[in-house]
Amino acid sequence: MPIITIILLISMLVVIYFDATRFIIPNWLVGFLLALYPVAVFFAPVPIDWQHDLLGFLGAFAVGYVIFALNIMGGGDVKLIIVLALWVGLGKLADFGLDFALLGGVLTIILLTLRATMPAIITPEKLPRVLKKREPVPYGLAISAAFLIILMNGQIPAAPLGEFASILKQQLLN
Repeated sequence: MPIITIILLISMLVVIYFDATRFIIPNWLVGFLLALYPVAVFFAPVPIDWQHDLLGFLGAFAVGYVIFALNIMGGGDVKLIIVLALWVGLGKLADFGLDFALLGGVLTIILLTLRATMPAIITPEKLPRVLKKREPVPYGLAISAAFLIILMNGQIPAAPLGEFASILKQQLLN
């Protein structure tokens, strides 16, 4: 498996950790993912239509700007979506958006349910912040999971999986 794919996988796990534990997606991590893209394009084993990917990035930027300005979503989440849109490209951008919207809805329902029931089981002081009432939903988890789905399906040309994908899928299904 190419090193770029491993780096993307680890980066998404780091996003999940930071957003679940601190409700933040670090700017350094989003900046790193942005800077990694041209490197991946340069070293990709197949030609990458980076102009097409850039259109997806610009479209996500325009929509993200409005979403942030309307206070619908936090800045870290919007920045992450915009940068991952570059990796996903215009062709898979709708799938990516639908995936993270659905996963975000499921995450929200699960968190609201756990936040309502957990204080009856565990004292509220001992609950992790993510399970406390009135805390935000760490939407970066859904965004990262949606990106990982596309990545693990081998649909990001700048980060091909090759043989590793079939081995990993077999191991996960067994």
